[in-house]
This record gives sequence, C-alpha cells and structure tokens, in this order.
Amino acid sequence: MPKRPSLRSSLLSCAALMGLGLGVAQAEPGYLREPSISGQTVLFNAEQSVWSVPLAGGQAQRLTTVPQGANAIDPHPVISPDGTQIAFAANFDGPTEIYVMPRSGGTPRRLTFENVARLKIIGWDAHAGILYAAPAATGPYYTQTVTAIDPKTSAKHVFPLSGVNDAALSPDGRWLYAVRFGLATTGDHMRAYRGGALSQLWRFDLQNGKEAERIGTHDANLIRPMPWRDRLIVISDENGRYNLWSLATDGTDAKQLTHFTDYSVLEASISGDHIVMRKGADLFDFNLASGETTPIKVDLTSDNLPRSPYWLEKPTRFLTASAISPKGETAAFTMRGHVVVAGASPRRVVVLATPDNVRLRLAQITPDGKSVIAFSDVNGDSALWRFAADGSGKGEAISQPSPTEPVILSLSPDGKYAAHTDLLGRLWLTDLSTKADKLVDNATQDGTNVFDSLSWSSDGHVLAFVRTRGANLRRQIALYVPATGQTNWVTDGRYESYTPSFSPDGKWLWFLSDRTFSLSNGSPWGDRNIGPAFPKRTGIYALALQAGERFPFQPATELDPADKKPDADKKDDKKKDGDKKKALPAIEWAGLATRLYQAPVPAGDYSGLGVSDEYLFTIDSSGSGDGPGDLKSIHIDNNEHKIETYAAKISDFDITPDGKTLLTLSRKGKNAPDLLLTPAGEKQPKELAGKKIELDHLRLRIDPGQEWSDEFVDAWRLHRDHYYDRDLHGVDWEAVRAHFAPLVDRLGDRADLDDLLGQMVAEIGAMHSQLHAPTTVDQPASSLIAGLGAHLTHEDNGFRIDHIYQGDRDLPDQQSPLAAPGVDARDGDLIVAVNGQPTAGQPDLGSLLADQSGKQVLLTLSRAGKEHKVIVTPVPYMKERDLRARDWEVGRADVVDRASHGSIGYLHLQSMVGDDMEAFAREFYANIDKDGLIVDVRGNTGGNIDSWVLTQLMRRPWMFWGRYGNAPSVDMQQSFQGRLIVLSDEMTYSDGETFSQGIKSLHIAPLLGERTAGAGVWLSDGDRLIDNGNARTAENPYFDLNGHWLVENKGVSPDIEVENMPVATFNGQDQQLDAAIAWLRKDMADHPRPVLKPEAFPVQQPAAPR
Repeated sequence: MPKRPSLRSSLLSCAALMGLGLGVAQAEPGYLREPSISGQTVLFNAEQSVWSVPLAGGQAQRLTTVPQGANAIDPHPVISPDGTQIAFAANFDGPTEIYVMPRSGGTPRRLTFENVARLKIIGWDAHAGILYAAPAATGPYYTQTVTAIDPKTSAKHVFPLSGVNDAALSPDGRWLYAVRFGLATTGDHMRAYRGGALSQLWRFDLQNGKEAERIGTHDANLIRPMPWRDRLIVISDENGRYNLWSLATDGTDAKQLTHFTDYSVLEASISGDHIVMRKGADLFDFNLASGETTPIKVDLTSDNLPRSPYWLEKPTRFLTASAISPKGETAAFTMRGHVVVAGASPRRVVVLATPDNVRLRLAQITPDGKSVIAFSDVNGDSALWRFAADGSGKGEAISQPSPTEPVILSLSPDGKYAAHTDLLGRLWLTDLSTKADKLVDNATQDGTNVFDSLSWSSDGHVLAFVRTRGANLRRQIALYVPATGQTNWVTDGRYESYTPSFSPDGKWLWFLSDRTFSLSNGSPWGDRNIGPAFPKRTGIYALALQAGERFPFQPATELDPADKKPDADKKDDKKKDGDKKKALPAIEWAGLATRLYQAPVPAGDYSGLGVSDEYLFTIDSSGSGDGPGDLKSIHIDNNEHKIETYAAKISDFDITPDGKTLLTLSRKGKNAPDLLLTPAGEKQPKELAGKKIELDHLRLRIDPGQEWSDEFVDAWRLHRDHYYDRDLHGVDWEAVRAHFAPLVDRLGDRADLDDLLGQMVAEIGAMHSQLHAPTTVDQPASSLIAGLGAHLTHEDNGFRIDHIYQGDRDLPDQQSPLAAPGVDARDGDLIVAVNGQPTAGQPDLGSLLADQSGKQVLLTLSRAGKEHKVIVTPVPYMKERDLRARDWEVGRADVVDRASHGSIGYLHLQSMVGDDMEAFAREFYANIDKDGLIVDVRGNTGGNIDSWVLTQLMRRPWMFWGRYGNAPSVDMQQSFQGRLIVLSDEMTYSDGETFSQGIKSLHIAPLLGERTAGAGVWLSDGDRLIDNGNARTAENPYFDLNGHWLVENKGVSPDIEVENMPVATFNGQDQQLDAAIAWLRKDMADHPRPVLKPEAFPVQQPAAPR
C-alpha cells in the first residue's frame, strides 16, 4: 500500500546516499507544475510532491514527499484563501481522495471518501470550500461533476451540471463558470484542436437554478475560468496556442492578455491581481493590473529521489524479445533496454555492460556462442553492434546507423549474415565480416510496410521471409539466396501463408497457411446468425525443396515401402565420422511451387512453427481466446502421426536450427514469464530441474533520469517514423526536439516525462496522442478499491442504498453484487455492518471493503427497522464502473420501451472492440422485431469493428417465406425491417466516429446529436517506450472514395443537431434520446413497416374436357 507523505527534511542518511551513489541535495530549477496561489504564497507540484515558494520567488519548501517506488499520482495542490491550509490529492488508501494539512506542516487528514480512481482538485473558494471534479454517480464512464466540500465539516454540495471537469465561482457566489469536454476528457495532446469535443465555457446562475448558458467563442478551446473584478480570465487557444484571455462575464468582449509563442499556458491560478501560470516547466506571475509577466525563480533544493538509480526487481516483466542460441545452451533476452544472456540454472547470468544512455533491442546470440548481436542507439540512431556474450568489453558497431526503427532481426546459422526489417518496410542484409549493408526487399513497392517473420535454412544459405504483397495484401513467402542475390516467391496471394521453417536436413520448407474453410454454422438460419463463420482455418504445409523427395507423412505403399531404420553398424559409422557436417542439398527452383504437401493434421488456430528431424511444433490457441495456447508436438511419421501437448499455456517459443532444443515462454498476466530450455521431443520432461532459466532474482540497475532522456528521444523518433504524414504537417521536427530537449534534465518524476512528451507531440497536431505511463508496482493503488455496484449515501447509522445498478436481467452473472441471485438487498436498505464491523461513524464504506474484491463479504442490512444478513462478493473498481455504465444503458432502454409502448428498441455500444460485437449480437437481435431502433454510440471510445456493425445494419429483407400456419420468414434472414436512427455526441471517438461517418456516407440512417471528437487517424498502438509506457502515434488516415479528408480534427456532424444541456442532463433528462424517440415515431408513422401477407394461392383449374 502506498505510504503517506509528511512534512520532512530533504536530507537522507549517508548510508542511503552512498548505496546508490546519490549526490547531496542541491538547488536546481526542477520541473514545476500545477501552481496555486493565495496572497503571496504559491504552491506547486514537483516530483509529485507539494512545495511552496513566495510569489517573489526564492527557496522552495517541500511540504509532502512520496517514497520511491510508490504508485503516486499528481497531487493537484491548492492553498486556502487565508494561506494557512493546503489540500492535495493522494491514493494512500487505494482510492484517490483529497487530504488537507496545515501549510506549516503536519499529518495529512483525509477529507473525501469518493472511492474513485481519479479525482482532480480545481480550487479553494473562500465560501464554498474545496472544489473538485470526479466521476458522476450515474451515467456513462466519461461523465463528471464538480463538487464543493467544506474542509471543516466535510459537508458536500454537488453542482447540478453534467459533464463538467473544471469550474470557478464568482466572488459574490452567484455564478458558476464551468468547463465541459475538451482534451482533458479525451486525454489527447494537440495544439489548435477544433474537433467536436472542444472545451466549452458555461455560466450557471446558482440563484435561479435555470439551465446554464454557453458563453465565449465556439471556435476555440476555453479552459480554466478565473473570475477577476468584473471580468473573467480564461486560457484560450483562439490564436493557435494557449494564452491568457480576458472576457466580460457574459463571455463577450474577448481580449488577449498574453502572446506567448514558445510554450502554451498550461495551468493557472488567481489570487487578487496576480495569476500564477505555467509555461513549459516554469512558473510565471502575470499582474492583471499592470499586464506584466515576471518569471518566478524557484530554488528547488531536493534529493531528487525519483531520479536516483534503483534496482528493478523481476525485469522480465518488461521482456520485449528472446532468442535461443544456435547450440541451445543459452538464450538472449531483451528487457528494459538491456540484454541478458542466460542458460538453465545454475549457469551464470550475464547482463551486457552498456552505458546508461544506450537502449539495446532484438538481441541474438551468434552460432559460436561467443557474441551477441543487437541493435544499439549509442550514437543516436539504431545500428547493429557486436558484444561479447560473456559481458566483457565494450562492443563494436557492425552497421551504419539508420534513422528508422528496426522491427525483426535474424542471424544466419553460419554466422555470416544478419537480416533485419525496419519500420519503413525494408529488408536488409548485413555482412558481419565486411559490415556491408544490402537492401534485399522493399515492401513499399506493394503499398505496404509489414514484414511478418524471417527464418534461415540450417546452413545459413537461404533466407525465408514473409510480408504482405499484392492488391489483396495477403502474406506470402519468399526465399532469398545471399550468394546470388536471387529472390523467389514460393507462395501466391490466394491464401495467407506465413511462419516458414526449414527442416534441419534442408529438404523441406514447412509453413502455416489459412486454406481450410469449413463452415461451422451450416446455413443462414439460426438465432443471431451474423454470417458464415470459418474458424480453425490454419493448416500445416510443406514444399519439397528438391524434386523426387517422398513426403515424410505419406503412407507406405507397395511401390515405395516405408523407410528402413538405420542399423546399428550405420549408427556406429556415423559416430566415427566425428563432427563433419554434410552439405545440405541445393534447392531445385524449377517447379518448386508445385511440390506442395499438406500435413495430415486437423486445421486449427495455430501460430509459430518449429521443425526438428522428428517433430513439428506449433502453438494451438483453439479455445484459449487471447491467452496463451498449448504447444503441440506432431510426430513426423508415415504411419502414426501422433499429436501431443508438449507443454500447456505457452505464450511463445523458439527452436535451435538443428531442431534439438526448445526455448518456451509461459506468461501469467503481468508477472514475469517462466523460461525453459528443454529437449525438442514428444513432451516436455516432467523433471525440469536444470532446465529452467532462473531470472526471478535478476535485478537491473535503472537510472530513471537517463531512461527518461532515452524515452524522450524514443517518443520523438516514434512520431518521426510512425506518423501518417511524412512531412509532419510541415512542422520542423528537429527544431521541436531541440526546443523541448533542455527540459529533459529538469524532469522530477515519470509523470513529468509524460507531461513533457504531451507538450512536444502536441506541436504536430493530431488526435490519438494519449500517453500511457507504465504500471510501476505489481499492485496499483486502485486495485485496492472494491465496490458493491450501487449508489450509496452516508447517514448517521450507516450507508443507505439509494440505487442498485441494474444489468441485463437475463444474465445473472452480470448483475451487481447487491442484485446477484440469492442476495436480499433492495433500494432503501441501510448497510449497518460490514463483516461484523459497524458502519455507524465510519466516514467511508470503501475503507471497510478495501482489498475485498472477489471475496465473500458479510453485510448486515436494516429494512423497516429489522436487520438481516447477506453474503455478497464485491467487484473491482473498473468492474463497478462498467456496472454503472450498464445501469445507464438499461435505464435508456427502459425509457425508450415505455415511451414507444414497446415498438422501439435501443442498444448502446461503449466502444468498438470484441466485447462490443458480443453486446451488439445480444441487443440488436433482441430488438430485430421492433418497428424502430436507436443505435447509440455516444461516448464510444473506438476500436475496429465498425464494418461488422455497418454490414448488419445495411442488410434489408427483399422477400419472405409464408407457409400457412407459420409466421413470415424473411430473406435476408434476421435482417432489421424497421426504421433506424443513430445517436452520437462530442465524446464519440475514433472508430465510433468511423461508424458514424459510415452511417452518413452509406445513407443507412440519420445521425442525431452533436459533432464527434475528430479522432480520424487510426493506429496500431504498438508504440512502446523502454519502460513499456505508451506514446500513441496517429498512423493511418482515411478518406472518402473521392480522396477527401475525413473526421480528423473536425469530427462527424449530425444530420439532426440536438444538445444535451448540462443542468437538464444532471437532472436525469436526455434530450437527444427524447428527440430520437420523437423522430422515429414520426418516421415509423410515415413509413410503416410493411405487413408481410401473401396473396391468395393460385387455384388449379380443372382440365378442359376433350
């Protein structure tokens, strides 16, 4: 559990300093964020701790600290108007809550009990108290509200506006100025954003309580409202970069106050005539009376503990590449930018010695076992380097640096070559002796950059590679001969073919291919039959590399009897031959593609392929979903080709060129994988002693400051190489790097790095630019949060169940814990005890439920003065969030059903991933007989299934079967016959927008709501940094068939614009849903569903008399 900070000295013990080579605390500029001002005192966040400094600048005083390794959060500190108290956010007990303490120091006191994972303090008002934004008690996941809490009494007041993430009160307390939507909600980093989720400024009259009004420009982002005298100060990007602006209190008369062009104004706080703001990593004082800006010089005397080197436990959690040595005695592992060479225990573990500013990638061991070849960025860009496998020496470069990121590396078994692919879709061959690089293949000639795998023949004379090719971009296999420079494509584009693997004797090229199409659902009839399904498509195939070879699986016949087993004398002769290696037979190219065979193995969901003299190895993922599969061994035999499970739950494997040894990796969630070196036989040995690679006790020395510097450059490279526009929108990307690079040395923690990267990538101007920090501890603080799936309110005698979240009534396993079968709990019940502990006097139920998710909990409930006990199983925080969202969906569906008297159906898609296709199959076909249907993608976070959903909505009946006594049955089967309308809003994002655009472009239905967010460039989401953080890069733009730019930074405009107003929405109204119901009812009346009634059957006329 994270530790509480307290007022502390910045001195550490000498022993601690010496242990890791730390320097003495000294004054440095620091990376300063989240300023708050009261009078002449300024608070700010540095190193995720709270500091104070005089407005005039000078020596800063640390007020809180976070122990190294704690999963801390940004504190968002604020100072009381009288300057005596501070408030900050922390997750000491699991949930993110507000804590208060004297500015002079002391033990923090917990003030809020929201039991949420995210909460942001936004101000401290002299009359209302501390203002903060947190998830709303009801509604979709993204809905927030602002609450004021009295720091003395803890009395709370939720302001009745939905979707608000920032707010401030006028000095007289009459007006609330609030911000809705914006990139603070989507998490993007983009300058001059103009999509549908623009930050909106609203004004609400607290005296009359009438609906709020939107004020200020509608063409720019307006954030951070700060009332001042008879004006309203905001941060606006009306001129393309965030600056301070002044507005009249009704939003008119906009005047720009600052004109910064180097950095945006990111945060600000007001007190009297002074605004303290942040630009870059520095604080500035803007005097509203004089209009002058003064830098606040801060002396930050700190031990820089978050930057101090430390030892990373279980670094294999960060494993990015592994490769078995050709002899099978060791393997190379790439993790956290380091390379580790290890064999089965008790062999010594070697960590290659490299400078802290070097990141290694894709390490492999040379055939002689003496060297490791890996990519290194020691000189800035990636180049191949050779290192001693025993960890000695400094290494040497063996290729020229390339500005393009490497993707796959493979060494030839003869030790002559290193083949690699890069992000631009090029295949290179490096001669390890001459250090010469040769371009072998360029995928861009086929309009792609995707290579799938590289594999060498056991003698190193032939390289097999796989990439997408042709108009259909299916994967095909090619063979390349370095000696001649010849490339031969050995499979065509009719079927996907991949994962080639040579037999050790050089006679066969085995590979996987998706050529089996066995229909699993038989016909178009049946419930929820979305279309023909062809699971288990993958078979195992082989090409005979020489003519006349007999397929090893081919049964014996009288014309070609089974091969004779070598007798003992011949075995002895082989032993006498010593270690002489027989040259492999040359490939006979003529007719090669026609010498195709299929292994007698049932088609399956196979991945990976390894070959030995006696066995084929592949991972079968049938039935395992996205989890690890079973590594299968297939005996190569013309009589009994047994298929056995070599090892269960294997994530990946590698095999030596001679096919004798396997390296297997078995992952268990985020834990370190199990690594084994075992003989390549029928089954993995039961006794694994001496075969496990013991890396559980491995520790890597991490220098955070250096790692952050590397990650800054990595993120810059990723955007340079991955970004969809090679010209980066005309931005001088080198200049951008040079502009932000000086701030790297000032970073105080990992969160600062994300902040800096956000500033940098915003300069390009693209959505899908979120930054996801890695989880730095095994158990994040939010994992302690458990919930009952209900909205509760605190009372003197316990906690009242106001509303139990409702799920699908036909799916008991998806109900709230309080609505689970057999649990006698109702709205209105009072929870008076948890596991026998009275709840009276407890400020928070969450503390009694901490770390109880998935466990049985005894609740004592009081109903009408009588107590009874129930056993419930609380759920984790994210599950409870999903239950809350599902409750909102069920509520929408009930509204629609009641308003339409059952004639209109409703379904909501939270995103566009596999789970949502499952939800679509449930809800769409449950409403297939309705006269109307509302498809709701408001708040949809995206994915990639838009085409599946669009296809189902496009299907329309054109005829029907009408046998007497039976209900009509249409063709196309289970197609919707009624009228459609689609809802979208400002928070419809990514593939939710692609779906919305498809609805419009294909004229499927009208789109009702608001303009969508404008995240129109797709991505692969594989942009990982050294510590497994994610710097997302927009990669794949899309256009209409005329080549016109779609969605990005614009959004999809609705056909019918309806706005959900903040006060009405808070009070339970849904104007967009109401408008959709009204539109559908009229449309259904104007276009009634045709009655399927057959005409009279023809009557057979009697035959005419002759």
